[in-house]
Amino acid sequence: MIRTLRVTVDGHEYQVTVEDLTDTNNQLYPAPGSMTVPLPGPPPVGASPLPPAPPAAVPASAESGVATAGAVIAPMSGVLVEILVHQGQQVPDGATVAVIEAMKMKTPVVVKQGGTVQSVSASVGDGIQVGQTILILS
Repeated sequence: MIRTLRVTVDGHEYQVTVEDLTDTNNQLYPAPGSMTVPLPGPPPVGASPLPPAPPAAVPASAESGVATAGAVIAPMSGVLVEILVHQGQQVPDGATVAVIEAMKMKTPVVVKQGGTVQSVSASVGDGIQVGQTILILS
C-alpha cells in the first residue's frame, strides 16, 4: 500500500511517499519460481555480443617479468598482522610464515616449499597488496 506522509525534520516540513511492506498483498521478495533465468546458449538473432573483458591486473612484482626465486608473495591485499619467521630461520614445507588481515578476517600465508629465510621485506602493520613480496626463501 502506497502512503503519502508529512514529515518534519529540524523544523523543515517534507511530504514523502512511502510503501507499506507489512501489507500481505505487497511482497518484498518475488514468489519462488516466478522469475525466469536466461539459459546459456547462442545470442538471439540481431543481438550484439558482449564487449571483451578488460585484461586482469598484473601484480607489480610480476610486471618486470623477472620473478624472484623463492619469493613468498601475498595472496591477497590487507594488513600484515604477523610475521612468524625471521632471517636465517629454516622453514619446512607447508609452514605458515605470516598472517594478513582484511575485512576483520585473518588469512595465513603458507609456503608450498620450505627453505631458509633469506630476507624479510615487509613489517607488521604494513599495508600489503596482492602479489607483493613478503619474504624470500633460499
